[in-house]
Amino acid sequence: MLTHRIQQAVCLLLVLSLAVLPGCWSSKELNELAVVMALGIDAAPEGYAVSAQVLNSGEARNNKGESGKSLPVITYKAVGQTVPDALQHMLSTAPRTLYLSHIRVLVLGEKLARQGVSDIVDFITRAHQLRSDFFLVVAKQSQASDILEINTPFEQIPANSLYSSILVSHKHWAATGSITLQQFILELERGGSNPIMSGVRLKGDVTDGSSLKNVESIVPKSQIVQAGIAIFKKDRLVGWLNESSSKTLNYALNEVDSSNGNVTCPDGGKVGFIITRSESRIVPRLNSAGEPEFTLSIHAEADLTTVQSTLDLTKPANIMIVQAGIEDKFISNMEGNIQNVQQEYGSDIFGFGEALHRKYPRVWKKYRDEWDDYFKHVKVQIKSKVEIRRIGSIIQPQRREMERK
Repeated sequence: MLTHRIQQAVCLLLVLSLAVLPGCWSSKELNELAVVMALGIDAAPEGYAVSAQVLNSGEARNNKGESGKSLPVITYKAVGQTVPDALQHMLSTAPRTLYLSHIRVLVLGEKLARQGVSDIVDFITRAHQLRSDFFLVVAKQSQASDILEINTPFEQIPANSLYSSILVSHKHWAATGSITLQQFILELERGGSNPIMSGVRLKGDVTDGSSLKNVESIVPKSQIVQAGIAIFKKDRLVGWLNESSSKTLNYALNEVDSSNGNVTCPDGGKVGFIITRSESRIVPRLNSAGEPEFTLSIHAEADLTTVQSTLDLTKPANIMIVQAGIEDKFISNMEGNIQNVQQEYGSDIFGFGEALHRKYPRVWKKYRDEWDDYFKHVKVQIKSKVEIRRIGSIIQPQRREMERK
């Protein structure tokens, strides 16, 4: 009898749960949605000009140009006082509800970035549809809408091409960034560092790039190229880093997987190398006056890639000469690049303030409110240690072998 009553109670609970559980009340079919792959936001007199690169699912299943009817993506544009307002206005032309959960890249126009992006960050962090793992980029000297209109080779969907380009250039070139929303917000909210974003620019004309003919030629007339790293001070863009300065920043942030370079030999020739591993550490210290100073230490491993010299590589002393040359280049480049950021922008994008905060929290309280001003003059010492692991499949340079014959 007791077992029977327990079974009745369990059945009653199951029936009641069906009445209160929501189930799939908010579900939507795929044919009801317009999947947004990339979003572009520009400044406009009315507020914001928003561009949405939407997947044309019917064409995306075909090979590029096979159907001859339309492209794999469609870009919708609208203007509004706020970003949600502009997205709502898009529904006057878009036949489906915009679905934002699959965005790969968010592109910001340079004009908007210089005005400040705090309102944009507020929207994308508040919107429950948006994830935080997409990349943030600034369109250098152009509108975000222009970037989203360019047809790209290799990938049918331009947003996927841009996403892959950001990953590859950051991993193998080290002169660009791969900044997600999470990273940007972290640097924006914590004290002692300022955020950065990767930059892209349009090479060519937007009219040529928006046509399918752009990817039907061997050399596309219009391309999206990586444009270094954008420096922010709080939420405002203040400047750009060139290739050398971008590499310095990535070395300081431990964001270098591999990168190429070259040094001059004693005989005037060149030796090329590739960094295969690097590790950096920022160490704060207090001088005799109790003021903070920093040491940035770099330890790297390298392989030789080309030797345009007569240097005898069978002699360990000559390998040491090359290592010393790479170390000196690290020190001179990084010292000059850090000083340039200090003096020209006064934005601590390297995280020196954060390192001071971690080691000397009481000292940090003294400098926290005026850190941007103090950072302009803080002393930074660079230490470098480089080890050459491999010299390649051959030992002696071809130039040296020819001179011996």
